[in-house]
Amino acid sequence: MALTVDSYTEEIKLMRDLHGHLVFDENSFLKKVGQKNDKLNEQAAKSYQSLWKDQDNLKDNETFVDHRREQAQTMTNSFYDLVTDFYEYGWGKSFHFAKLYKGDTFEQNINRHEGFLALKLGLNQNMRVLDVGCGVGGPLREIVKASGGAHVTGINNNAYQIERCLAYSKKFGLGAKTDFVKGDFTNMPMEDTTFDAVFSVEATVHAPKLEMVYGEIFRVLKPGGRFACYEWCTTDAYDENDLGQKKVIHAIEQGNSISKLYSTKQCLDALLSVGFKIIEQGDVATNSGDSSMDVFDGSATVPWYYTLSKPDPGLRGLLRSPWGRRYTDYLLTVLNKVKLVPSGVLETSQLLNAAADNLVLGGEMGIFTPMFFFMVEKPL
Repeated sequence: MALTVDSYTEEIKLMRDLHGHLVFDENSFLKKVGQKNDKLNEQAAKSYQSLWKDQDNLKDNETFVDHRREQAQTMTNSFYDLVTDFYEYGWGKSFHFAKLYKGDTFEQNINRHEGFLALKLGLNQNMRVLDVGCGVGGPLREIVKASGGAHVTGINNNAYQIERCLAYSKKFGLGAKTDFVKGDFTNMPMEDTTFDAVFSVEATVHAPKLEMVYGEIFRVLKPGGRFACYEWCTTDAYDENDLGQKKVIHAIEQGNSISKLYSTKQCLDALLSVGFKIIEQGDVATNSGDSSMDVFDGSATVPWYYTLSKPDPGLRGLLRSPWGRRYTDYLLTVLNKVKLVPSGVLETSQLLNAAADNLVLGGEMGIFTPMFFFMVEKPL
C-alpha cells in the first residue's frame, strides 16, 4: 500500500492529537469518542457549526452557501473528524444507503449496492480503478473482491479515515490491491489519464461544486474509461421556493457537510459540461430514468429510508432506528453532564439525529434521493 501526501507526518500528528490511539474493536464506540482531545474536538465542532448560521434566513441564503463553498474542504474535514466514529458505530465500514430488498440483511443490500458498480464498469483484475471519497474503505474493499481483484486507489482528504483505510486493508489481506491517497478530490495529486475506471459512492456531493470534482475525474480517467456514481440530489419534486421543503433540504445539507445539493438535472448538466458522455442514468430509489439498476417492481423492496425509520435485525439496525438514536443521545447527555465524554461529542450526536430525521422526511416527501445513479464515459 502506498500513501501519497507531502505533509502527511504533520497531519497524522494532528489527527492523533485529536483522536488518540486508533481503535478497531467494533464494540468500542465509547472508548473511541472518550479518548478524543477535549479542546480539539470542541474546536472542530464549533468550526463546523459556525458555517451554518442561516437556519432562520433560508429564503435568501446564497451568501451563506457561497461561504460554505469557499470553506468546503475545511468544513468536510472537520465534519468527518467529528462523525466517523459515530458512522462506524451505527453503520459499519460502508457509509452509504442502499436499495433494500425484502428478505436480505442490511449488509447484503449494502454489498450488492457496491458490487453493482463493479459489474456496470466491467472491472477485472488487470484494471486500475479510483474510488473518489473512499471513507474508511468499505466500498473499495468490496469492489476489489467483486471485480476479481482490480487494483483500487482511494482518495480522501481526512487523515483519520485514511489511517483506518490502511489498517483495514492490512487486516483483511488486501494491501497488495489497494492504495490510499490523502488529498483534495477537486485537485487530485495524480497524473492525467491514470485510471481505467472511476467510481464514487455518495461522496462527490461534498465538493463545493460538482463540476470541480467531475472535471478532475475526467482528467485522471483514460479515454474510453467510465465513471459510475451514486449521487445525493434533490428530485424533480423539490420546490426551492417552498420554505418547508427548503428547511428539510437545508437540514440534510447541514447534517452531512454539503455546501449545496444539486438537482438530478444539474448533476447531469455538470457531467456534460466537463466533457462526459452519459451512458446511463436514473434514480435507484424510484426506478426512474433509464438506469437498469432494478428490473423489479416495488413489491420486492422497501424504501431506502427504512434504514433510519424502521429497525432491522441486529444491533446496528437497532442503533440506526429512532429508538436507538434517542438512546445514544440520552446516554451521551448523561456522560456529558459528568464530563466523561469530550466537548462536542453530544453536539455531534444531536447533529446526526437531526440529519437522520430530515433524511427520512426528504425521502417520504420524495424531494431527495441519496442514490441518483449514473454511468458516464470519457470519449476517445
